[in-house]
Amino acid sequence: MSMSLSTKFSIGLCLLLLSSLQWANAATTDVKHSDSVTMNGLMHALYKQHPASQLDLVYQQQATANTNLANTLFAEPTRASVTHFNDVIGSSDGFQEWEAGVEMALWLPGQKQQQLALSEHLLAELPAQRQQVLLEISANIRNLVWDVAIAKVAADHAYHAWQLAQKLEQHVNIRVQAGDLAGTDGLLAKTHTLDMHSLYMEENASLEHHLYQYQLITGKQALPTHIDETLSDKKAIDQTHPMLAIYDQRIVTLHTKQSLASYQEAAHPNVSVGMKRERGEGNESFNHSLGLGVSFAFDDTVYRQPAIANAARDIADVQIARQRLALALNSTLASSLQTLESKRQQLSLNEQHIETTQRYLVLQKRAFELGELALVTFLNSQNLAVKSMNRKQRLEIEIKRSIANVNQALGIRF
Repeated sequence: MSMSLSTKFSIGLCLLLLSSLQWANAATTDVKHSDSVTMNGLMHALYKQHPASQLDLVYQQQATANTNLANTLFAEPTRASVTHFNDVIGSSDGFQEWEAGVEMALWLPGQKQQQLALSEHLLAELPAQRQQVLLEISANIRNLVWDVAIAKVAADHAYHAWQLAQKLEQHVNIRVQAGDLAGTDGLLAKTHTLDMHSLYMEENASLEHHLYQYQLITGKQALPTHIDETLSDKKAIDQTHPMLAIYDQRIVTLHTKQSLASYQEAAHPNVSVGMKRERGEGNESFNHSLGLGVSFAFDDTVYRQPAIANAARDIADVQIARQRLALALNSTLASSLQTLESKRQQLSLNEQHIETTQRYLVLQKRAFELGELALVTFLNSQNLAVKSMNRKQRLEIEIKRSIANVNQALGIRF
């Protein structure tokens, strides 16, 4: 039994639509991947270019300066003085006095130890600072890579929707020529093709933009081959989070600075050693004597209080900032976990939606071929099936990105 021309077109178009929903490689902007490019490698490469990498030298210099100060013999620079008196302007009896001495400031109890402790804490900030910056860079890399991945999926689907529209237009034109459809249906199919072409150009331009941003910032032409991450078992922010760890270390350093502030306006005990050479009249012999002096403050507590209070305020400011950050981090983590779970639920529903829309499309297509359905209604059904498949693959990418976001919120790098 031979099939009519309309029936042949019906079967062919049905197979075309169903096969087109299973996407193949798209003719969109090429996104290259390379095994030699890794997420971890990108992170460390960007760290070398980051201004914060220069802080290593700054902290080293500051710690060295504090250590050198603490290792000096005296708390302040040693002072030498020379004094001379004579009565030439007055009586001119030949009176002369020469005095020379050296003053040495002594360290207060515990001051040298606190200065050395400050050096140790400054050096301890280096790894904490480095971990914080690396975590910030990892967030940037994750955004760059997943922006490209999502844009690629969107561009691929837009391309296939355009190709599908072109093939549908060809079938509609054949039926118009055969007299099965009105000429307006051919114009509608052409308009639909133009819309899909415009959408493809828009999505592909977005892909090129995100790819350019990735290449500009990383200096790499290819993306890492492996960008998927395993979801961490951790479900809460802890003290090891790099963003919190740097605050904890700074608080320790500030406590040491507060202890040093108590010495800032303190009067150091001074020991002076000097020699005196004098005579009463010109006909007398010079008399030589050796002197030893000690000076210290009776009570300098009130003079120390402003520096101590300022140091306490700095500690309080950092502690408040840390608490705010901890709240923000926990909020971000909760939001990321909720988004991940929501995406997973949406994907599960979407898989059912795809199966339903594909069956619905077959029925709508059959009605269209029998002349029981308008072309515009059939196009809506087709777009519904295309969007359903598009959403499925987009959700799969978004779930992977959500996993990366959860790891980022937990302070985990690559």
